[in-house]
Amino acid sequence: MQDVPPTGTRKPVPERGDDASDNATTILGPSHAIRWKWHVRDGVVAACLPADRFVGKGGAPVWSRALFDAAARAVAQGGRIGLIVSDFRFGNGVALQPDHESAPLFQDGYLGINAAAMTPEMDRTMLERGIAGVRAWQAAFGDKARFIFWDLFGRQVHDRLAGQYIGEGRYRHPVFNYADIVAQFQGANIADLSQLLRSPMHEVQRLFIDSSNHPSQIGYLLLNDMLCNGCHAVDAYQRAVTNVEAELFALARRIAEAKHGTVLLTGRSIWLDTLSSYMGQTGATRLAKEGLLLAPLTHKAGQPSIGQMLHEVSLDQCTPVVVSANGKDLAPQLAHAFGTDVAFWHDVPHIDWETATAPAITARGETPRHRYGGGAEPKAPHIVTLELAAHMVEQGPLGMPSWTGLRHGLERLAKPSAKRAAAHANQVVHDVLLTQDKIAFLIGGNHAVLKFATGELVPSQASLNAFSANIASRHQLTAKRQASYLHVIFPDKQSVMIEAFPFQPVHRLGDLYLAHMPPSERDHVLYPADALRQQTSPSFLPMDTHMTDHGSLAVVQMMLSAVQIVADEALSQIHDRIIKPQRWMGDLGSKFTPPLFQQGLVLSPNWPIRQFRSPGQFNDGMIDILLSPDAPIRRTALLFGDSFFRMMLPHLSAVFSRVVCLRSRFMHAEMLDLIRPDHIFTGSAERYLSDVAPDTEANAFMLYPHLRGTTDLTMDKDFLAAWDAVTSPTSRKAEAYFTAQGVPRRVPLA
Repeated sequence: MQDVPPTGTRKPVPERGDDASDNATTILGPSHAIRWKWHVRDGVVAACLPADRFVGKGGAPVWSRALFDAAARAVAQGGRIGLIVSDFRFGNGVALQPDHESAPLFQDGYLGINAAAMTPEMDRTMLERGIAGVRAWQAAFGDKARFIFWDLFGRQVHDRLAGQYIGEGRYRHPVFNYADIVAQFQGANIADLSQLLRSPMHEVQRLFIDSSNHPSQIGYLLLNDMLCNGCHAVDAYQRAVTNVEAELFALARRIAEAKHGTVLLTGRSIWLDTLSSYMGQTGATRLAKEGLLLAPLTHKAGQPSIGQMLHEVSLDQCTPVVVSANGKDLAPQLAHAFGTDVAFWHDVPHIDWETATAPAITARGETPRHRYGGGAEPKAPHIVTLELAAHMVEQGPLGMPSWTGLRHGLERLAKPSAKRAAAHANQVVHDVLLTQDKIAFLIGGNHAVLKFATGELVPSQASLNAFSANIASRHQLTAKRQASYLHVIFPDKQSVMIEAFPFQPVHRLGDLYLAHMPPSERDHVLYPADALRQQTSPSFLPMDTHMTDHGSLAVVQMMLSAVQIVADEALSQIHDRIIKPQRWMGDLGSKFTPPLFQQGLVLSPNWPIRQFRSPGQFNDGMIDILLSPDAPIRRTALLFGDSFFRMMLPHLSAVFSRVVCLRSRFMHAEMLDLIRPDHIFTGSAERYLSDVAPDTEANAFMLYPHLRGTTDLTMDKDFLAAWDAVTSPTSRKAEAYFTAQGVPRRVPLA
């Protein structure tokens, strides 16, 4: 191969890419650069460069003469370039020419990938040609050029997602391997993506919208930071994800507020596929917590299934919205997927994204080729039509939404309904009602709190039965193990602060469930709403769904009394140590802009405690262990519950020498066998009674983080040692561990 462009001088490239002198002022590449240019022009993507500083040629190989000449002009004008190195197969039609080895390296006329040239031998030929091309760019422009091997990186991401070229747990392509190829360009100014290959591929795929490696909004933001701001890959990725998620979560909250509760978004559409891709492996779960539950009929590998997404929120607590290509009636498929009658979906609106994309596609001289729908298939009775600007639709015939297209669809859902759920409140923000007396109440969210509190909704018979059956089963399991048992229903704020709640009368779920229970099981349930109403100290925090530490103390006292434990001195000690002033945002106050703060006295223990917490930022599956050498009750208390129990763990450490809290709505029998507790408490916030699942549906407790897709499960040595001892309490190593911690021997129940 001849006609290599003239060489230029080079100097060493800094190990870090944070020198502004390295930043590109012109971006070149294949169709990725074209799309980037148009998105910048149309205001879809924010970038450091104006649209005219992007030069692209669809399907162009790295040895494109046109792209190289454009780069030479930019450098001649004193600029620097950023090159998106295209797929090394691009232009592989040249390998079919008999004289390709003697032909000039840089030439035009070969675009895209020719299927006839996709053989292992020709792949190696194209790799050699591509490497020669990159070296020529490096030689000609030196440190004026910054390279990013985007398509090479994307190939590995998509291959690994598909399980291709993996042997003995490692990825190895027969020809194209990121690390091997990038390592050949010593001294080149490379925006290195290799660190991201150590991350879960189901997260990294958020950088792309398709298998052709076209960037998503997250991808464009990362490219901008790496090529134009000199950022490293992990930092750029995290910044991009945070930026995009902030907008999506804000829109989800607006949608939930407009619909007065969680919205279930389902169906089959390229719009929904693209939104799901943006969420990655764990983002859909976080989006659901903000009020938007994604449950598409087309399941994406590595993302939660419909069943998993409905695990915490029942279908009857959601407002369903369907996105359907060309308005196809999806009621039969939805009924099958969700286990409902077909009639359930008849009046649910179907948003038709695909039909709305046709004008933009045809205006570009292409014929729409939608992935779903079309033909003479039955149409839904209630179709919502959209009007789209051209920039809301990505290039190509599939009708894929751009970032503004995704936002447009979500903003359509966020249009508020005429009826406001909190007409009597001063302010309603993100499912939080703020009264004229500046007391905040949760009224929406996944459990439709306001609808149950006003009686608009009532629990299903199946839910009532499941709760009673759970209590009976738990009582039997604990009795067999000679352990005491109690379930605590932690009242919602409006069930205690009834007079402060603007909607009257207040319907209390706890009362409904107790009334439904057989008398023989009611003694095993504590619902302290009325007792908390009688407390002289406030039981609830003004900007929080949770109780004050005085409220928690009152509940602890009732719990101990119910299981016949006398610990008056410990209770007095707790009371005397609720003395520390604190000012903070509650979980409700943080929803306002600016945030609203609360002040109060919190518990400041003066007894020795060693506390250990499991790794990971998730709810179900979280583990807390507290060891308290001076506690009067030398036994193990095991708790299954939510944040209400976790907030009273310091209180319980003053009573029990060993406290283990497992975050779960269920009681897991296998954990009873491992931990062998003396006292067992289960608990749930009252709002969780909106839909109770049977304990028989529980996953194994230790599977929770894996089911959520948590990747970093490494336990630090201190937690691991405590967890090992707690789960093998009769072993010699456990005895040695507790002795070393100063925790006295267990005193069994009489």
